[in-house]
Amino acid sequence: MVIWLRRHKGIITFALTLLIITLSLAHVWKADVISADWLTKQKDALSALNSIVTMLILVAGSIFSYYRFFRGRTLSLRSELSLEVSVHETSEQHLIHAIALTAKNVGGSTIWNPKPRIIMHIHGPKDVEQHRVITNWWEGSGNEDQKTAIVIDPAETVGFFAQQNIPDKAWAVTYMVSLQADRGDVWSICKTVSNKSDA
Repeated sequence: MVIWLRRHKGIITFALTLLIITLSLAHVWKADVISADWLTKQKDALSALNSIVTMLILVAGSIFSYYRFFRGRTLSLRSELSLEVSVHETSEQHLIHAIALTAKNVGGSTIWNPKPRIIMHIHGPKDVEQHRVITNWWEGSGNEDQKTAIVIDPAETVGFFAQQNIPDKAWAVTYMVSLQADRGDVWSICKTVSNKSDA
């Protein structure tokens, strides 16, 4: 019974509201508060009231439609992330992982000051298994010490690049990447690559 009530909560609420309104109008009519003569005399006032109620219903419907269908889509921040990792051999006891993150703005608003962050998990024997966090990226400015505010306009794409030395005894590396805008919106992508040279 409780499950049935929960499923039909909207219909039950509507029916009870309609019943209350009908009974209230019947009581008012029976008590002679409203009569046919009174309605005739108040014709102009009722017409104005009808217009006001219609306008309020339209405004309420517009607000409901916005929150139901458009909120979170119109002028929202949206981004598509793409992560590529290439592995390169060296003459040392490690391999170089070149990490390229691409962020495309597919929303309707500009993404200001996006900050990429990677949490790496290196899989392998106990002596090499570890977590790393990458927050320093090469962003194409040519100066690592220069702090520039990056902007991604709608339909534009921005790339970030970083590299890490991974011990050659590691089996694979999992990259968990997040991109955070200055408004707090966060997008994520995850990828695991084998610790083997692409060549």
